[in-house]
Amino acid sequence: MLLKSCRCGKLIPQSLKMCEECEAKTPSRYVVYNNTRRDKRAAEFYVSREWRRMRECIISLFDNVDIYALYVRHELLTCEPVHHIIELEEDWEQRLNPMNLIPLNQSSHSIITALYQKSKISMRTTQKQLRSLIDYHFREAGGYEKVLCDSKLVTPPLFLRENSPREFQ
Repeated sequence: MLLKSCRCGKLIPQSLKMCEECEAKTPSRYVVYNNTRRDKRAAEFYVSREWRRMRECIISLFDNVDIYALYVRHELLTCEPVHHIIELEEDWEQRLNPMNLIPLNQSSHSIITALYQKSKISMRTTQKQLRSLIDYHFREAGGYEKVLCDSKLVTPPLFLRENSPREFQ
């Protein structure tokens, strides 16, 4: 087995990045990102209970599948982050809107982030594409809005409430 020196001086297998002690002391990349690059309000939001609950609901709603990878890249991948289609910096009020959230794999998220940063036109086109993927995914179940209503994530529109059981009224 080939060995290398960790930053603390210990010899470790070459396949490891650092020893267990150094890894335990190193903050995660998310902590570093939150402390150095993300604004305070967004950083607090991403560790809040309301965001964690919504994130779990969205992942469950999509059966832990990356929709972008499934329909665009033709790969079946599990999701990790939940992406805001309209980002927090653009519209803070959309932060917990389930119609603005889509589960992605880290590789899909990187692709979408690059498309967002390319230009405003590319960002708007990508946002439109993400919404159409969601609509396509839930078309057989009656559409995205119906799935969200059935999951109790949103209340149905007024015209549906008038003809529905009392549970929403």
